[in-house]
Amino acid sequence: MVGTAVLACAGCSSEPDKGVAPPAGGTTKTSAPPASTAPKPTPSPVALSVPMYQRAMTNVEKVLKPSVARVMNAQTIAAFDASRALLAKSVVIERSELAKITPPKGLVTAHPAVLDAFDAYAGDVSTELTRAGGTKTGCGFPKSLEVRLYEAKSGLRFAYSELAQSVQKSIGRGVKFGALSVPPKLAQPAVIAGRGENGDVFQRSGSRGSGSLEIKNAGDDVVIVIAGSNPRQPQASIYVRANKTATLNGIRSQDYWVYFKSGTSWDAKNNRFTENCSYQKFDDIFDGSYNWTISLAKTPLGNASSSETESF
Repeated sequence: MVGTAVLACAGCSSEPDKGVAPPAGGTTKTSAPPASTAPKPTPSPVALSVPMYQRAMTNVEKVLKPSVARVMNAQTIAAFDASRALLAKSVVIERSELAKITPPKGLVTAHPAVLDAFDAYAGDVSTELTRAGGTKTGCGFPKSLEVRLYEAKSGLRFAYSELAQSVQKSIGRGVKFGALSVPPKLAQPAVIAGRGENGDVFQRSGSRGSGSLEIKNAGDDVVIVIAGSNPRQPQASIYVRANKTATLNGIRSQDYWVYFKSGTSWDAKNNRFTENCSYQKFDDIFDGSYNWTISLAKTPLGNASSSETESF
C-alpha cells in the first residue's frame, strides 16, 4: 500500500503554487529586466566658423561700445566712477559669454589668450587709475577738474586699448577686434603743455624806475621775480622761455633780490608752474640804480651764485 501523509504546522505558511490567484486584498510582485544605467553620450560642441567667430567678437564690441562712451563723456568724477564700474561689469559678462563658445579650429590656441586679455583688463584699469588718481599737482597745487578727468579717462582708454590690442594680437589678422569700440584720444587740457609768452610781464606793483634786468635763459622755462624781501609780494614778474632772452624794464632805483622758478605745465590762470617745480634766488642783492644782465646757465666761470628757496 502506498499511503500519503499531511503535515500540519500551526503559524506556518507555504508559497502558493504558480498559477494560483493570490488572496483578495493582497499584492503581487512582478519582475522586469533592469533598466540600462550606461551614461548617454554627450554631443561634441560644434566649432564656429571664422565668420561666425567674427560675428561673436563684433557683438562683444557692440555691447561694450556704449559703456565705453559713457565713461569718456563723464563730466564729473562721480559720473566717471559710476560709468567705469558699469563698464567693468560688462567686460566680465562678455568674457563669460566668450568662454561658452567653441572657436574655429585655427583659433583653438588663440581663444584662451583672448579670455586672458579680458581677465587682465581689471588689473590694467586699477593700475592706470592709481597713476591718475592724485588730487594734487607735482608742485602741490590742487589739480583742476579738467586735468583730473583727462588723466582718469586717458588711463581707462589706455587700459581698454590694451585689451583690444591683446585680443587682436591673439586672434591675428583673420578676425578684427577693437576698431569699433576703442575711443579716440582725448584733447589735452591747455595747462598740461602750457607755456607763457617770452617776455610777458604778468605781475607789477608800485611805481616804476629807469633800471633794467636782462635775462639770458639757457635752461628750462623760468619766471624771474624781483622783490624787496618777499617773492610773494613782487615788484615785477616776467616769463622767460628756454633758450630765449628777455628784458625787464622799469625797475625802481632801490635794492632788490632776484628770485627765479622753473617748471612745466604753466597755469596761466593762476600764473604758476604745476609740475617739476624748482625755486631759487641769487645770493647777492641787486642795486636798482644799475642795469644788470644775468645768465641762467650753470658754469664754473660764473660770478653769481644761487641757492634753493621756499616755493613762491
